[in-house]
Amino acid sequence: MWSPKVRHHLRDFERGSYIHEDGEYLIKLNCNGLESTLPHAPEVEAFIRGYDWVTNMWKTGDTSYKALTEEICRYWNEYADIKEEQVKIGCGSMQVLERINKIFLDESATVLGYTPQFVEYITEVRVSGACFEAVPMKREENFLFHVDSLLGALKKEQTLLYIDNPNNPTGQLIPLDQIEALVARACDLGVVAVVDEAYGDYASKDASAMQLISKYKNLIVTRTLTKGFHFAGTRVGYGVFSEDLWEYYDKVNLPFPVSSVSALLAREALRGGSVLEQVRKSVGEEKVKLIAGLKERGYSVANTYNHCPILLVSLNAPCIHLASALAMKGIGVRSGEDYPNLGKNYVRIATPSKASDFFEYLDSGNHQCH
Repeated sequence: MWSPKVRHHLRDFERGSYIHEDGEYLIKLNCNGLESTLPHAPEVEAFIRGYDWVTNMWKTGDTSYKALTEEICRYWNEYADIKEEQVKIGCGSMQVLERINKIFLDESATVLGYTPQFVEYITEVRVSGACFEAVPMKREENFLFHVDSLLGALKKEQTLLYIDNPNNPTGQLIPLDQIEALVARACDLGVVAVVDEAYGDYASKDASAMQLISKYKNLIVTRTLTKGFHFAGTRVGYGVFSEDLWEYYDKVNLPFPVSSVSALLAREALRGGSVLEQVRKSVGEEKVKLIAGLKERGYSVANTYNHCPILLVSLNAPCIHLASALAMKGIGVRSGEDYPNLGKNYVRIATPSKASDFFEYLDSGNHQCH
């Protein structure tokens, strides 16, 4: 009987994902709830209106993404000395992470992280055949991140250290001094540290590990414009690699990861970066109301950063499938079942445009066990 020569570990592998087909909800908080109401950079809108679409849509465009990489370097120039060749463009930061795994991981490799954590990256590690080891954050400590636990788990036999900051799903922000302690220890052990800052634009630049790029030869920082800049439709992300690592990315990358139009729009968004201050303010105001209202109603909220739009919510009632209970009220969220170290009585919620709208739906009936 014919059998394809598929990599052995993929034969029985089942790819899980927290991205599911969405139903119809009255309020959709399984992505970034505020994205439709947050301010947009006026420079981007002006560029879109003035761009010669008819002429330029037929051109190949700048396949080197030079204009965009130059802008990324300018964007960070007060915090990091980054050269253009260190910046790599991807279809969202997820593609950059996938390429990083392609460089470093095979069936003999191990990645160290913690849980709960961005589950799509964990899945990509397993797709590569590598092992993902995790230090669990404790429920009884409200999932507070402890740097000493992760430092103690680092070993020279590991290949990568993966840190998402802010954390997905809690929205918790790890202080930069703790990030640096981890990167430094990993460097001493010969382990590459990957800091995934997909939600990093909700914090100020001085919280970013980008400042450490020139200091540590083992560091990679990834970012995306799909979150804080809410440019989800462009799917533009990027990674900044230490000078010892960037050449390896070019060996595994494919040309044209994003369209030339998306790259141009991303450049304009970065030029209008001051809009992020308004974004953080809007998120922070509604998230504070959201957390207060949830706690008043008996929900628990994990440690989180008020300007990051996501948060982890639970009920002390293991019988409740919280995502299903909220769906019955017309509220779409991410189930805790999709994340390691959680369960069905947990959900990840994105901050809504108005917390009051969320509570109007939430208070419309009683939870039921499923």
